[in-house]
Amino acid sequence: MATDDNTNETSFEDSEISLPRPIRLWVLIIFDSSSIICTLLLLYYLSHNRASRKALHNHVIIILLILGLGTQLIDVPSYIAFIIHSGVVKPSIPSSCLVWWFAAFGMYNGGTILMAWASFERHILVFNYRWISTQKGRILGHYLPISILLLYIITFYIYVLFIFPCENTYDYTLPICNAYPCYQADPFIGMWEFIVNNIVPSVLVAILSFALLIRVIQQKRRL
Repeated sequence: MATDDNTNETSFEDSEISLPRPIRLWVLIIFDSSSIICTLLLLYYLSHNRASRKALHNHVIIILLILGLGTQLIDVPSYIAFIIHSGVVKPSIPSSCLVWWFAAFGMYNGGTILMAWASFERHILVFNYRWISTQKGRILGHYLPISILLLYIITFYIYVLFIFPCENTYDYTLPICNAYPCYQADPFIGMWEFIVNNIVPSVLVAILSFALLIRVIQQKRRL
């Protein structure tokens, strides 16, 4: 179920930053276009170079690039179109908001979750490679975790955005249709997403990256 709302008291003009729209528009177009080109070039290299394609440390990177490409092709262009149409989501239909939400929440949070796994996996690749030196080890310690995380991300966001029984309110006069899917108001689902899909992965990335740096420094001192 859903309701449309084009009369929210907070208009786009009231909420936007002081930077003039034309400048904002061209900044977004230039940087997003550059990002798309760089992402496509990296994906082409990683997928067509056999050694890079088979390297375990590149697998998560490839997935992260694909998720990032989704954001670059959906999230940012949707905001650009929003500015072009003077602060109105076009086309002003629920599916526009749902697709935008999937990119803004699903792909972004999915990237954060996979980044946390990549931060953990680097410890294995650098210090405990023997764990995944066999085919069984690679399946259990590399391919299976990535597959489970991808399945979780896709299943979670398809369920909460398209299946979860709640009523969305789409405000076509605000970016990302007000960026508040109804599932986020649910005490359990909303808190789960905030903690499990946002806070925990972000904290893990910071801790694991710092821990890797410390371990590398300690190992160099022993040499």
